[in-house]
Amino acid sequence: MELLISARSEADGELSSARFSLDGAVTLGRGAESPLLLDGNGISREHLRLHSEDDGVLVTDLSSNGTWLNSTRLKRGEPRLLAPADTIKIPGFEIHIELPNNPAKPVLKVPAESERTRGSFEFARAFVASFSRIEKFLIAFALTTLLLVGVYLSA
Repeated sequence: MELLISARSEADGELSSARFSLDGAVTLGRGAESPLLLDGNGISREHLRLHSEDDGVLVTDLSSNGTWLNSTRLKRGEPRLLAPADTIKIPGFEIHIELPNNPAKPVLKVPAESERTRGSFEFARAFVASFSRIEKFLIAFALTTLLLVGVYLSA
């Protein structure tokens, strides 16, 4: 199974990617054997493991600093099945996994109890948090420019 892993640094917004064949398991972290080097504070040498099982990919937290799958912290050592749109967060990085050779299967996600009790704007907060600082600045600048143009044209 071929995977494309993309990691965006939360510090500077830099995007790194690696494509590789997942035959068994691969470990991501700051170790030299990681196919995508993730260096930073809070990153373990072996931070998380991706492994294939049947037709799916599972993620397992190996660290003491934590791994989050769609804003839910994973229990250390317990594998979780990845869905096509899942986001993995580790300290300083946001990671996306693409399965280019497998068509995306629709996934029915039943929210956990903690997700059902969140505020109604949690989706918006998560969406805004996915942007880097420069992207947020550019969006604010564009919206301000549109507002000023609208004010100018209405006068």
